Amino acid sequence: MKSILETCIPRPDLLTGAFNPEIFTASLSQVMTHYRGGAGQVSSLYTDAERFFSEATFPTDGLRMLLSEVLARLGGDNGVPAIYRLETAFGGGKTHALIALIHLGFFGAYIAEVARDCLDTQMVDPETLHEPGTVQVVGIAGDEIPVHPPQGETLTPYTLWGEIALQIGGEALYRQVETDANSRAAPGKAFLDRVFADRKVLLLLDELAQYAARLAAAHAQGADQLAAFLMALAGYARTHSNMVVVVTLASQTDAFATQTETLAGLLSAIRGEAVTQEEAAAMAQTAQAGVLSVVSRDATGVVPVQANEISRVLTRRLFLSVDRTAGAETVDAYWNLYRKTADLLPDRASREDYRATMRDLYPFHPTFVEFLNQKMATLANFQGTRGVLRVLALAVRSLWEKGQAVPMIQTCHLNLRDARIVNELIGRTGGGELLPILNTDIGGVDTGTLTGGTSRAGLADRRHPHPEGHPFHEYAWKTVFLHSLVGRHEGLGTPLFGINLRDALLEISFPGLAPSQVEAALKTIEDSDRGAFYLRYSKAFGRYYASLDASINRALAAIRSRLDKTQVADFLDVAARKIVRPDTTFQVAQDVTLPEHIKDRTGRPTLGLVALGADQIDVDAFVTTVGTNRPRIEQNLVMLLVPRTVRVQGEIWSDERVISNREARRRLENLARDVIARNLLLAAPDHHGIRPKQLDEEEFERKTRERDLALQTVITQHYDGLWYPSASGQIVRKAIHTAGGESGAAVIAEIHRVLYEDGELITAERARTQECINLLGRLFFSLGQTPTCEQLRAGFAIDRRWPMLEARTVFDQIIREGVARGAWCLFQFADEHHTRPDVIDSRDTEALPPELDLRTPGWAIVTPSGARQRGWLGGPTNPDPALVESWVAEAIQRQPAAYVAQIIDQVVDAHGEIAESDILIAIEQVIHDEQALAYSGSPEQDEAPDDLMHGATAILYAVGKTDVILSPAEASRRGWIQSAPRHLELQGREAAARLLPLLGRLGGFYERGASSTLDVLDLTDLRLPGGGRLRLLLQDCPPADMKRLGELLEVLSGLVTPASQPLAQAHLRITGPRDECPLVKALEQD
Repeated sequence: MKSILETCIPRPDLLTGAFNPEIFTASLSQVMTHYRGGAGQVSSLYTDAERFFSEATFPTDGLRMLLSEVLARLGGDNGVPAIYRLETAFGGGKTHALIALIHLGFFGAYIAEVARDCLDTQMVDPETLHEPGTVQVVGIAGDEIPVHPPQGETLTPYTLWGEIALQIGGEALYRQVETDANSRAAPGKAFLDRVFADRKVLLLLDELAQYAARLAAAHAQGADQLAAFLMALAGYARTHSNMVVVVTLASQTDAFATQTETLAGLLSAIRGEAVTQEEAAAMAQTAQAGVLSVVSRDATGVVPVQANEISRVLTRRLFLSVDRTAGAETVDAYWNLYRKTADLLPDRASREDYRATMRDLYPFHPTFVEFLNQKMATLANFQGTRGVLRVLALAVRSLWEKGQAVPMIQTCHLNLRDARIVNELIGRTGGGELLPILNTDIGGVDTGTLTGGTSRAGLADRRHPHPEGHPFHEYAWKTVFLHSLVGRHEGLGTPLFGINLRDALLEISFPGLAPSQVEAALKTIEDSDRGAFYLRYSKAFGRYYASLDASINRALAAIRSRLDKTQVADFLDVAARKIVRPDTTFQVAQDVTLPEHIKDRTGRPTLGLVALGADQIDVDAFVTTVGTNRPRIEQNLVMLLVPRTVRVQGEIWSDERVISNREARRRLENLARDVIARNLLLAAPDHHGIRPKQLDEEEFERKTRERDLALQTVITQHYDGLWYPSASGQIVRKAIHTAGGESGAAVIAEIHRVLYEDGELITAERARTQECINLLGRLFFSLGQTPTCEQLRAGFAIDRRWPMLEARTVFDQIIREGVARGAWCLFQFADEHHTRPDVIDSRDTEALPPELDLRTPGWAIVTPSGARQRGWLGGPTNPDPALVESWVAEAIQRQPAAYVAQIIDQVVDAHGEIAESDILIAIEQVIHDEQALAYSGSPEQDEAPDDLMHGATAILYAVGKTDVILSPAEASRRGWIQSAPRHLELQGREAAARLLPLLGRLGGFYERGASSTLDVLDLTDLRLPGGGRLRLLLQDCPPADMKRLGELLEVLSGLVTPASQPLAQAHLRITGPRDECPLVKALEQD
């Protein structure tokens, strides 16, 4: 798709420094003055007949018919009409037609060749046209004829018939018919015979409607006498050869609807008394009615330029050449865009006839021509088609001067920073009071003098630039402004004022600027912070428009400008306090900037919300101190929620991040200013010149709530860094991700999640797991062999390597759970003289009573083996098998290659007298779980054994005390095993809970294409309905076998329902699981 710079060549005079748009304002009287030898300002383009026809005239059908028939009549052909009435239409052209008649009337055969294209040679032969000077050309502008006798010595007729006599025969003829010429009564046939006297006469009467109105105002019977004269003139012309009368009248009854103010002034001057606009309009319509009735009866109507010809007229006047083939390609690109986005545009945009219109008007977009012809041309001072041509010429000149490569010329491409274009559109239309709107919101000649030197649209384009660099906010807002030049006094009550969304999207969008992007730019108009000061949107009328009335956006801007930094900072601090709320776990310290802002010795985790205005903080100082030279005791209970705008000591910020941080602060402050301003305006609109009803119409209160929520969301998203003590004792940062704006509880919930997943928060649920008890057991007994409960509570608060407790009650739950699982015993000495505890509870004793208060002094814990070593317990205990397995794993970790007997000794030494059979079972389970390997031989041997067993290969293996246990790492170091391929493995009670609901469907999975070979499927401790026990063991089962077992498994699933299997355990292993396997999908879906 080529730009207009490549497809069009403008006329050279448009691009020269001497170009004057007034060349399009020639009138009938100016050209007539030229022929009479008078001086004038009209361009030679109109006075030079050859240039006029060769450069400025396109031969429309209406023009060719008019010129040909007039010349034929002047040549003696009585078969064509003698009287013509020119009517205006979409393209105007009546003045141009009158000037063409003047040239041909004066020159005739002399310019026949240059005017040949404008003639119908079948009707008139250019070779036989009249000789120059043989036709009397009379050209009269009705808006210039006086209606009262003029003062002075110069002969100036003040009747239409007197002016005709003067132009035909000069002062001599005028003096001969002076009595009739000066009479207000219409002259008769004798006057006409004397004046025309068998001459060849071309009589051009322009603007008769205004003359009729002024004549009626000056003389009671003036309009009637004019009608009588025209009737007589028409009758005379019909019966006399070589005479033609051409009259111009407006074709619509409201011909003066756009000129009533001007007309009222003229009529007031004529009458010598005030005439209102309403009276002027009524007089004009009455006067024109009489004239129109006569002319319409006798005259043949001609429309010089039809709607489908306007493009050719414009092209002829403005361009030397236009590449229509390339233009058609451009139009197709537009039309494809319109069809793809038809739901956003007016219905006509995607119709085939609209594509044809675009091709005809290329390089001008139809909406641009419609804007000028149907809106701007309705303004009296715009001068209709002449004004259209002036604006189009200036638009073309500006685009070529700037080298702006646009695909078609659209309304939004008008350069309103060009003083000539602004004067044409605003100066001529009396819209000077709208210049503040242009300069402030869109960008005009004087925008550079504003504070900041940039318009509101320019700022919006800076904040949200278009990917291809189009100033789309300026384009969109400019179009709204231009559509507000017409009808602004009537307001939204007239369809001329403003523009609706669909029409705006069609008028502005083009290939490269989608309608959706234009819509976004239009919606920005209403943004209280980034939007326009003078542009509005009316929901009631569904139109965008410009207004000088008190604006909500302007009021908000004024309020924002009066806010100081302290007000904004205080408001942000208040808003930040809402993002987190204290809960049962955390207490919250607000507006934190120094370590002393977070209290010590509270016994509860404290979340410090670092103030948005803080510049830099030292997180280590917050955790370790309560101020200068004041160490913090409870260092494990401090967390910091830090906004991204605050720099943490030790972080290295790049220049890019410094700039980004500064910009983020600025955006946050601007948003806060807007929310403050909105609330102030909402509280007292009258104080700022805004009516409460105006706020209601704009749904201001709802939008304010949305803006407040947006601020809360942005602030929440800024608080994205959580700092807290980790298991290593270091202060670490984890990212916090929340949608923001939901509630303070959402942020707290996210903090809970992060701490929980990092193992830094012990919840009531986690406290019941073996994993947690094992972890805490190591921490507890790192304090000594018999740590007291008081020491343990202090450890959770003081030691940064320890996790935090969700609630104080979780501590009691941990102690009870550890006792129940055999991880430790709880004891208390009532008397320091006793050698045995007065109370000692273990796994083998009764459950701890609910009312037991562990805050009572003296409670402590000891490992079961420690209790036995001290003689506090009896014989061997039966600890939880999972606990024994963990002890075995720890022993293997300490001694990676050892005899089974050596592992047994290590467990007994560390944990007391435990049944050897329990330890052997635990060793077997560790081997099954692939946490160890077993073989027959010696721990020191280098050669790989033949019977190396682990995982699924050791399910039926019974370990002996002389066997060797080897850790996987040691086996790998010796080269006895290779890294295992990826596998899917489930174990324990959770595995049983997952597998039992799928048991009856396993065969179905394989019927549907499951491709996984089961290395092992081992279900143990299955309880049958009659009390029997069942174990299901499948090893190395390919898909074919699983299909065959489908019916058996389905029957089995009916006997062992998940709800009836509280003790069931499972082990499933699949090597190389495939993501597309239905069984794998079912197992991994959670």
